[in-house]
Amino acid sequence: MKIGLVSDIHASPHALRRTLEDMPSVDKVLCAGDVISDYRFCAETVDILQRAQVQCIQGNHETGFFGGRNPDYLRKCQREFAPELLDFLASAPQSLEFEAAGGKVLMVHASPWEPYDEYIYAHSPQLARFGQLPYDFVIFGHTHVPMLHQANGVTVINPGSCSQPRDQDRRGSYAVLDLEQRVVELRRVVLH
Repeated sequence: MKIGLVSDIHASPHALRRTLEDMPSVDKVLCAGDVISDYRFCAETVDILQRAQVQCIQGNHETGFFGGRNPDYLRKCQREFAPELLDFLASAPQSLEFEAAGGKVLMVHASPWEPYDEYIYAHSPQLARFGQLPYDFVIFGHTHVPMLHQANGVTVINPGSCSQPRDQDRRGSYAVLDLEQRVVELRRVVLH
C-alpha cells in the first residue's frame, strides 16, 4: 500500500495540482493540515482535495479559522461558499490513526504532545520522544521543511509544504510512504 503525503497547502490550488500531477500512483493521499490560511479560505483547493478523495486532518490554520479567531471572516465564507466545502475541513479530525499493511500510522499537524503547535525540526531534541510512541510511522507537517528521521524503530515523516517551502530548496515538497516495503521517499516538485 502506497500513500501520498502532503501538508501545508495554504490555499494554493496551483501548488496542490502540480503536486498531485507529479505524484506517482498511490492508493490514497493524506494531508497533514493547513489546507487553508487563517484569512484565506480557498474553495478551489478544497474542491481538488474532495475530488481526489484526500483524507485531511486540521492544522492550526483550520483550528483558528473554525475556532473563532476571525468570526466575521468565517461568516463571510459561510455566505459565499457551499456548505460541503466548509464541512469538508470543519469535520476533519485533529489527528488520524490507522493500521494498514501491518504498519501502525499516526498523523498529526505539528506535535503529538503538548504544546500541540510546536515546531519540530531535524535537530530538535523532541525527535527522540517519537521513539516512545506505539506507531511504526508518525507523519506531521507545520514546519514547511521536509524531514525523514528514525527514532527507536519509529519512522518520523514531515512531507514539508507543497506550496510554501521554508528550506533552501524553493521547490514544493511531498512524500510517498510505501507501507509494505517500509520505504519513504521525499519528493520535490517545481511549482512554476
